[in-house]
Amino acid sequence: MFDAPVTGKILMIAGEESGDVYGGRLARNLLKRAPGVKIEGIGGPRMREAGVQTYHDISEMAAVGFLTVISRIGFFRDTLNFLKRKIAEGEYDAVILIDFPDFNIRVAKAASKQGVFVFYYVLPQLWAWRTYRVKAFKKAVDAMFVVFPFEEKFYISHGANAKFSGHPILDELEETKDRKALRGKFGIDDGQTLLGVLPGSRMGEVNKMLPIMLEAVKIIDKIKPVRVIMPCAESIDETFLKTTAESYGVDTIVVKGDAWDVMTASDFLICKSGTSTLQAAIAQTPMVIVYKADMLSYLIAKTLSHTKWAGLPNILAGKEIVPEFLQNEATPQNIADTTLKILGDPQKYEKVKNDLAEIRASLGNRGAGERVADMMMGYLRKMWSGN
Repeated sequence: MFDAPVTGKILMIAGEESGDVYGGRLARNLLKRAPGVKIEGIGGPRMREAGVQTYHDISEMAAVGFLTVISRIGFFRDTLNFLKRKIAEGEYDAVILIDFPDFNIRVAKAASKQGVFVFYYVLPQLWAWRTYRVKAFKKAVDAMFVVFPFEEKFYISHGANAKFSGHPILDELEETKDRKALRGKFGIDDGQTLLGVLPGSRMGEVNKMLPIMLEAVKIIDKIKPVRVIMPCAESIDETFLKTTAESYGVDTIVVKGDAWDVMTASDFLICKSGTSTLQAAIAQTPMVIVYKADMLSYLIAKTLSHTKWAGLPNILAGKEIVPEFLQNEATPQNIADTTLKILGDPQKYEKVKNDLAEIRASLGNRGAGERVADMMMGYLRKMWSGN
């Protein structure tokens, strides 16, 4: 730890809930090491709690699908121009970008053009799709901190300065949980099957995913009675989830902000493709992965994809260990049939759990936030000392 300049100022940008979580832990660790530094930017409650002053909340940055982005292009343009002006005026000593690649790469380019040092934490999965963008990231980003072990080799092979830091998701999840106690906390009796429904953390995706998932639950419950539980992201209105479930006739326990506990307590998950599938893999809870977007967004993504799978567990395993239902295949009947098949086959169920345990083992050790803060401070110390 050292005394950093009181005038030191860093721009930190996260545009999604997971980025806010990672950014909050990183900011807290940076400010412990350099209490005189001021951090500003775009983030959510976790970053603000850590001491980051935000211009916009992550809820304002949420946009799912090509058509939604187009409809809000004015807001994104104005926000980007505001940040570019601040950077050009010399407001910041460094920029820390967290995931949210389509917006953050533009910030990275603007900062690089002005000679401002750019850190990128949690890189986009360019190894999976849009690999042609590696060149732009390498050119605009000075130091990358990647979260999967094979990513370091991938980016270095393209000439980038990348370092595997371990996955920050491990810092947010408790390693051991008393599953029986958790089920008791949610009012689940022994012998009951608890089915977790995870429709996403942004309203656009929830509106698309939730009706499909609830219809699947109704089919499942007719054949195998289940209790249903749904974690509610901070960015989603809890009442909306409750009333929507009620409108489909599905008795649902809605839990605000306890996704990890829900995943750990559940016997099975119907999970939107995204970071939540990685959390579910760490919890070693079998699942089906579901995703449906507007057709244009889907066709663009499919054209640019370099992997056979959409779900992170399958991508990391290099094979399908959990079923995926995308776009036209994301029907209530498909989801229900597969869920019932896995729940009804103890050997298959245990095989999925064992495969997910291997995914967890590949992600490294806890403490990514501390390690990344230490590495960033190494760069910043040289910068502020003039070396």
